[in-house]
Amino acid sequence: MRWFIYPWIFICIISCASTGLNKKREAEVHFRLGDSYLRQGKLGFALRELVQAQKLDPQNPDIHLALGLAYMARGDLDKAEAQFEKSIQLKPEYGAAYNNLGLLYLHQKKLVQAEKCFKKAISIPVYPTPEAAYTNLGSCYILQKRYSNAQNAFRHAIEVNPLYLPAYLGLGRTWEIQKQYDRALRVYQEGTQYLPQEAPLYYRMALIYFLKGEKEKAKEYFKRVIQFDQGGLRQHAQRMLKDLQ
Repeated sequence: MRWFIYPWIFICIISCASTGLNKKREAEVHFRLGDSYLRQGKLGFALRELVQAQKLDPQNPDIHLALGLAYMARGDLDKAEAQFEKSIQLKPEYGAAYNNLGLLYLHQKKLVQAEKCFKKAISIPVYPTPEAAYTNLGSCYILQKRYSNAQNAFRHAIEVNPLYLPAYLGLGRTWEIQKQYDRALRVYQEGTQYLPQEAPLYYRMALIYFLKGEKEKAKEYFKRVIQFDQGGLRQHAQRMLKDLQ
């Protein structure tokens, strides 16, 4: 009798393994679609695909992270928090999940929790973009008015990745808040050495020169904004130039 049972057990194992593999493959398709929709800002379509992916592969931390991002973009912060925490539960050394959970707390002004999350993300050696967590940590310190700490965090971000625009903008912002405009200008000028076509750097410089009453310098940098930007900054720079004529 056993000779008849064993083949059926073997067939069942193969069949179950095949079914599990097919589910993961199907989940991957839904995940890729959902991620694409999320990047396009199509939140309804993104959530539909990501929820389906989660049903098919509930132990995948990347799917939970993407779901958290979609919920956060839609303003469902409680659901977003639950998804980020689930992602971390499944993958304890997941820097991106800690960073985005920190952003959620930052949005809620839960600054102590946010700071802990950003520091945890930074501490993970395999986290591929620590400059993002350093920059978010700097923003957290700004809200706490810990400007020296913020400057150190932004400077670390620049050291990790000299091409990371938000770090220059954050560092310059700390000096602007303290009305140390010349130091802010030096930061933005440093940024243009690595990012010569980034309009936001020229925009901040133009505004500072405008505040200082140096109209010709302001006009020079507003013109550079117009040269490199095709959106809202360009329109504002055009209006400012018109007023400065």
